[in-house]
Formats: sequence, C-alpha cells, structure tokens
Amino acid sequence: MRFFDIKTNIIPRVDPNCESISQSLNLLKEFRSRGITKICSSPNYFDIGQNEIQNIVIDIQKEASKLEDFEIPEIYTSVMYPINMDLIEIENTRSINNSRFLLCKFPTFGIPKNYMEKLRYLVNNNYIPIITNFTHCNLNKQQKVIHEIFEIGCFFDLDIYDFFEYKNKHATKSIKLMESNQSIITISGFNRLDDIDKGFERFSKQTKIDLKKLKEVYCWDNPNLIISS
Repeated sequence: MRFFDIKTNIIPRVDPNCESISQSLNLLKEFRSRGITKICSSPNYFDIGQNEIQNIVIDIQKEASKLEDFEIPEIYTSVMYPINMDLIEIENTRSINNSRFLLCKFPTFGIPKNYMEKLRYLVNNNYIPIITNFTHCNLNKQQKVIHEIFEIGCFFDLDIYDFFEYKNKHATKSIKLMESNQSIITISGFNRLDDIDKGFERFSKQTKIDLKKLKEVYCWDNPNLIISS
C-alpha cells in the first residue's frame, strides 16, 4: 500500500524534532520504508516565511541524491496559514504545489470573529482553503460553523495523530457528520504514528470512516488530485 501525507515536518531548524538535514533525510528514509511515497512539507507561516521552503527542500533532495541506494518520498511544498492573521496582506501565497488548495489553521483556543470574512476572501480569489488543525481546536465543537465553512467552498484535513493525542470526543462526533456531508478531503499526520496500519484501523473504528476509503481516497487519491489541480 502507498500513502501520501500532506502534512509532514521535515524542515531543519524550523519543524519540531528536526535539527539538521541529516535528521530530515533519516525521517524521509523512514517514511519511504513505511509506504509513504509522497509527502507535502507544510510548515507554519510564522516559522518559515514565504520563500525559503522550496530552497530548503532542494538542498535536502541534493543531499539525498549523493547517497547510494537511498530512496526518499516525492516532496511537495506548502505553507500553513493561521486564519487569525491578515491574509489580505500576504504576497506570493504558497499553496499546495502551487495548486488552488491552501492550508489554513484555526487558533487552538477560540474562533476569530472575522473567520468567515477571511475564508470568503480566499474563496473569492480562487483558492480552496483546507482547514488542517480541526481535531485540536475549538472548531471541532461547532457543527454549525463546520457546515457554514464547507458551504462556502472549504474542506477539512484530519490529522490522525492529533486525533489520538488530544482524545477529543467532540471531534469524533463532528467527524461523523463531516464524513456524511463529504467535507473531508484528506487525512494526514500518519507519518507520526508508531504503526500506520493499526492507527488506520483504530481511527476507522472510532469515526466509522470506511477503512478502504480512508487509505485509498483520503491518503492517496485526493492528495494526488490536489497537487495536480
């Protein structure tokens, strides 16, 4: 089975638990050995800025090419934008592989009053926002808000590692609703699981998302559609 994780931490001295290119390479080699053949590096905007990420990824790929029999996943890039920042002021927005899909995150605590205005601004400028940190922010308690966000043209990414880490019962209830109205587009974060297959089985059991769909659609088909859009 092959997987595509759209939210990974591989940027040295930017992402957590990654201090050097050597550590980046070790992570990438581990991903590949576990069936993750494609990834998207998606650091937070305030950590990386706008233009550095592509150059860093190129450096990582160059170092990997020097090593014999050293396979790493295909790497795509993006930046994760906090929804409480002034998105209108951003120039050269970095979407997923320069597609229409843009990773956005809500604050961990609270929902900004003007969140809908900012999301509409992105949609009106031909972007498709993907809300990435749903499982551990207050948004997961707000089913009406979730529906409103989906209705204007946004989707949700579910971080499976955070789902288990935060053990949020509200998230489980909302995910079942999101699955029924088809507002989920990807499932990510599984690169951090100790056992991917067992993690998927457990997640499927708790959320009632079909296991085959989870693996094939949310962790492969949809991410590939995103990067090619």
